[in-house]
Amino acid sequence: MGWGGGKGKGGWAPAWQPMFEKGWGKGKGKGKRRTDPEKTAWVGGLPADAASVERNKELMEHMKQAGECKFVKTGKSGEGSAGFSSAEEVQTAIATLNGSTFQGSVIQVDVWTKKEA
Repeated sequence: MGWGGGKGKGGWAPAWQPMFEKGWGKGKGKGKRRTDPEKTAWVGGLPADAASVERNKELMEHMKQAGECKFVKTGKSGEGSAGFSSAEEVQTAIATLNGSTFQGSVIQVDVWTKKEA
């Protein structure tokens, strides 16, 4: 049993780790990361169909005026969300950034609410 050699049963796996167990303890019970509505602000008023990674990064910098902005996600609809470290920062963002101008568009910042089903 050496390294390589071309013998064996496909792929490298230690003898004590069955082949069907892939990886080393990845994704155990984490599930989808849920965004905390208390720490998330809704963002709207962005131009539709202009969503991009670059715009998200620039919007995140814009949002950092209000506090520690952790992430920004926007979609093609021109709406999205911004996550902050605390609920207080979300309130500050709403107070200071709602109605501010970002890349020529007046943006709206409001509390995050779940979509009505």
